[in-house]
Amino acid sequence: MNLPPGDLESGLQRLYFHSSERMPELPAASVDVIITSPPYNRGKHYHPSYSDRLLPEEYERLLSRVFRECHRVLRPRGSFFLNVGDSARDQGKSERVVRVAEEAGFQRVQTLVWVKSILGKGHYTPSGRGRNFSNIFEYVYLLARGPSPRIDVLRVGIPYADKSNIGRYSAQDLRDAGNVWFIPYRETTGPRRKKRHEAPFPVELPWRALRCVPGARRVLDPFAGTGSTLAAAESLGIEGVGYERFPDTTVLRERLQTPYPFAPTVLLPELERAVRLLARLLEARPGGLETALQGVRPQVRGEVQSLLERLGGSPTAGRRAGQPRPPKD
Repeated sequence: MNLPPGDLESGLQRLYFHSSERMPELPAASVDVIITSPPYNRGKHYHPSYSDRLLPEEYERLLSRVFRECHRVLRPRGSFFLNVGDSARDQGKSERVVRVAEEAGFQRVQTLVWVKSILGKGHYTPSGRGRNFSNIFEYVYLLARGPSPRIDVLRVGIPYADKSNIGRYSAQDLRDAGNVWFIPYRETTGPRRKKRHEAPFPVELPWRALRCVPGARRVLDPFAGTGSTLAAAESLGIEGVGYERFPDTTVLRERLQTPYPFAPTVLLPELERAVRLLARLLEARPGGLETALQGVRPQVRGEVQSLLERLGGSPTAGRRAGQPRPPKD
């Protein structure tokens, strides 16, 4: 199916610089996946010509018009990933937004949680201002026109931490990663560092959502912003269509022409393997681990030995020099 030329074309991506309240360029049932994050309506500065402080009913009417168009263009077994975040002092908006989508005809399939920061890794907006806990996660609602969207969770799966599960639950070393996705911003999220936009999501978020949908040929982002969804689509060789009323064409071209190679993030299993490998390398040195740790502060030395002991990464972990090795099981 051929689409008319867009206001910006780059590779497989087309962007139309008008509101997605009407999308005449897209025939009915012509899109496999929709991935988007609508305006927050929280006073963010998207563009001088746009007010992000609409009255609640006006904001919901805007979303309703867009979501009804999305429902028209999505295929019967298509998937809609709707990203909405609450603020520490503006709770419940995400639920109101997803209800507008349901009223437009979509069915709620599942709620995913996008974690932006945990244990000091990643960045987030300190919306609590010292009086509330800051929100470090956002919701990604998986919606569909029908009850059976095409989703393959193993396409973004992770290896088993306990290899004895191979053959018990799966014939391969691959398991469902679950509905909590840790995708940190790679740098601080101040508006001047985020591709000159108030609230973009990382390209890895739409990349992961697209990977879940086998056979996807066309993706739509009705609130394209800086083009994160289309950048992910381009990296996966998928045709993308976006709508943006207030585009920064320089940023969009740059983002669409930047390669984004991603691989599933595996945290603890890979960390444990790395620690064990390091322990073995240290053990192989003359004098072993004790010699390698000479000159290290006692507190750090104790922490290293304790960690190795817990992980079983070193035969001498937790044992002082001269002590006998524990018997083997």
